[in-house]
Amino acid sequence: MRHRFLTGLTLLAVSATCLSLKAESRRDFSYTLQIDSLAETAFAEGDMRRCISLWLEAAEIADRCAKTEEDSLIYSGFLQSIGVCYRRTSMMDSTLHYYNLAWDILHDKTSPAAVSEKTRLLTSMAILLTFMGRDEESMQYADRAMTMARDDADMEMVMYAATNAGGIYARNGDFAKSTSALRTAVSKAEESGLPDKQLSALTIMTSMFNLAGETDSVEHYLQLAEKASEGLPENSVEVLGFRETQAAVLSSLGRYAESNAIYKRLLSSSGSNSSVVEDAGYMAMARNYMALGQWENAGQCYEKAYSVIDSIYNADITAQVSEWSAKYGAAEKELEISRLEQESLKNRTAMQTWVIIAMALVAVLAGVVLTAAFRRRHLKKVEELRLARKYIDGLEKERARVARDLHDGVCNDLLGIGMQISAMRPGGPEQDKVLSLLEGLRSEVRAISHDMMPPQFSFSDIEEVMKMYADRFRSQTNALIQFDAACEGPLTWRQVPDHISHEVYRIFQEHMGNIIKHSGAGCIGAELRLNGTSLSLTVSDDGKPFEPDMPMQAKGGIGLNIMTERAKSIGAVMSYSSSGGTNILKLDVSLNIL
Repeated sequence: MRHRFLTGLTLLAVSATCLSLKAESRRDFSYTLQIDSLAETAFAEGDMRRCISLWLEAAEIADRCAKTEEDSLIYSGFLQSIGVCYRRTSMMDSTLHYYNLAWDILHDKTSPAAVSEKTRLLTSMAILLTFMGRDEESMQYADRAMTMARDDADMEMVMYAATNAGGIYARNGDFAKSTSALRTAVSKAEESGLPDKQLSALTIMTSMFNLAGETDSVEHYLQLAEKASEGLPENSVEVLGFRETQAAVLSSLGRYAESNAIYKRLLSSSGSNSSVVEDAGYMAMARNYMALGQWENAGQCYEKAYSVIDSIYNADITAQVSEWSAKYGAAEKELEISRLEQESLKNRTAMQTWVIIAMALVAVLAGVVLTAAFRRRHLKKVEELRLARKYIDGLEKERARVARDLHDGVCNDLLGIGMQISAMRPGGPEQDKVLSLLEGLRSEVRAISHDMMPPQFSFSDIEEVMKMYADRFRSQTNALIQFDAACEGPLTWRQVPDHISHEVYRIFQEHMGNIIKHSGAGCIGAELRLNGTSLSLTVSDDGKPFEPDMPMQAKGGIGLNIMTERAKSIGAVMSYSSSGGTNILKLDVSLNIL
């Protein structure tokens, strides 16, 4: 985002000019640039509603009046700015819509100004993906933005890309790349006299050193960032971003009350100019309250966090982001194919010239070389096409499988209920039966939908996710369920890799379902333990003993096979035992984190 601070006199002059233009009913392209200046000022002050209104007006005029490529690039900048504002107000669908419109304008342009706008858009997409917890894709876009920035002559845009890329690298543990990018951004911002950019870079460096556990450096950069923020509006994007990081750092330093005071201020502006994801903010506050022993306040914050998470909206946005990534990837491939075709044409021209000069000596050899080269290229293209088709066919088969499951399961049950409703007489006893069936089906579908949703490890750890699942599971059975977790040694729950957390959670989920469905247990105990080298899960129950040598067909499903495959995928050792009326599942995973 381009931030410029206007003096009071300049702002009044621009406003007067705008009023004069409106009075004359003129709406030309120069008018959009004046609207842009007003919108940037509103953005720096944190007034997202006014920003969106102004940039929408500027974009509508630019869409009609743009004639040159330079005009089109300015128009794309308006669209990106609108997308950023919607992201600041947590409206992700609108954000993606305007990023798509901007990319449609930029994807085939190669001028220096277009390179600058592409750098900005790639960086904005990296920030959005980080905001949504999709870290792997965020890293990819950050790398693309840094690569694009090498050819970018706009120093402010280079600093913007370097600052945000540094933060993303730090979030994913690549501190070497993060330090290099951030130090570049800090020095250039200081040289250019841009305190807002300097604050952004210092904020991310503070976060990076906090992740690395370097307390002295954290305190140092917190002080530098606080000093850099003094001349900026408290509601500006850079200051709000610093406050969010400050809150997280204070929590890690054990200053929980100070951390929660900052989170309260940040969350109070949620929906108008948000710098913190709502569910993550409430989750962080809940942890602080738990550390302070304020259990009631912690429970209220957890309830708010999961009411935000429990929304089908997140699934819709995830699908839209995937579509955007696919669209960007396809455009990149088209540009790469075009470049390769141009290079191929140049190579063929040079080769033909050489053949003409030395035809008498190398005609046969040149023919053999050309034939082999073109054959290899043809085979490579055929293989790429085959792999692409195989991937697409796999996606289509998966969609068909899900459609069949829904049709054969829920749809057939609904059909049976409909037939019973048609056959019963009004007010008869059949009505209660049908209502009971409907309620049972509704509960089953809701349980399935919750279980199919992937666990939220972006803002929670494995201990929290499994504890919440156990709590929810108690409402679905009469069995007594006890869940305990213990963390021993230097590691924390947050340091357990996400892919290991995901598979252990799924194994626990599947086994708990098997116990309730097949063993008839009345008491279930689960213990999750983390030490310096391994993560272990132990689940015990007093139900019907499990027989590991029983044929798979007699076990009633493929759940046990899936559990075994999941354990293999993370190198875990899984075992069953039964003694004294107690069945025990033991899962051990070796960790190589330190």
